[in-house]
Amino acid sequence: MKQNRYNELYKELNPSLRMKLNAIRMNLHEGKASCLVGAGFSKNAEMDDATHMKDWFELADDFYETLYGEKPDDKNVRYKNVLRLASQVEASKGRGELESLIQNSLPDERVYPGRLHIELMKLPWSDVFTTNYDTLLEKAFIEADRYYYKVTNKETLLYTPHPRLIKLHGSFPDIRPFIITEEDYRTYPQRFPEFVNTVRQSLIENVLCLIGFSGDDPNFLSWIGWLRDVMGEQASPVYQITYNNQMHDSNIHLSHDLGIDVINLADIKKS
Repeated sequence: MKQNRYNELYKELNPSLRMKLNAIRMNLHEGKASCLVGAGFSKNAEMDDATHMKDWFELADDFYETLYGEKPDDKNVRYKNVLRLASQVEASKGRGELESLIQNSLPDERVYPGRLHIELMKLPWSDVFTTNYDTLLEKAFIEADRYYYKVTNKETLLYTPHPRLIKLHGSFPDIRPFIITEEDYRTYPQRFPEFVNTVRQSLIENVLCLIGFSGDDPNFLSWIGWLRDVMGEQASPVYQITYNNQMHDSNIHLSHDLGIDVINLADIKKS
């Protein structure tokens, strides 16, 4: 974006949005900002016309088809629990079949980081957390020419300096388990306490930005609840950065009650 156009857009921002963006920028350059990247951001990958990178609910569609032998329609799957569908696949087909289905549904070897991935990884984050299994962020920081130490287990976590790319839920091709079932989430704090404590520490020390992330991940809701319980009004801000032309006011109010400030880029006037 040209500097003149950026200045025009900046002037058009409402004061509240401008204040939030300035707060993120200030904390970024003080080394006090981290981000949590979710499945929605992988939609920005570069891929050919025959390849499709699926989000959380599209992955649920694949679980449904595996279980019931037919494509779901909205009334069949959209209001079902994604974790429950994954749990049903594991119970009926086995863990190996579930993880193979995830890998086949997310063609990591055929997608490449898009411009937004590279621009994101150029920023001076203290840490980048992700629940994604794909390796787009790893590929992106190489192109961004800003090195992040990749962390996939407690052994590498303990001695790795900032900035880190922390894969919270497993990683392609073979860092398992891929966290996806109800039981995976239920037992996560006991199985991965180091990751839980690292996220909690970041929530205390840094501003956190949610990117491509709906904020309804059970682990995340648990961490945010803990932050509210421990820090109260002194908790650092958490911003959900999204682009949604159809975001309902009730979602914004609920996020606010959870301690999350929504930055909806759809509110910025189109160029």
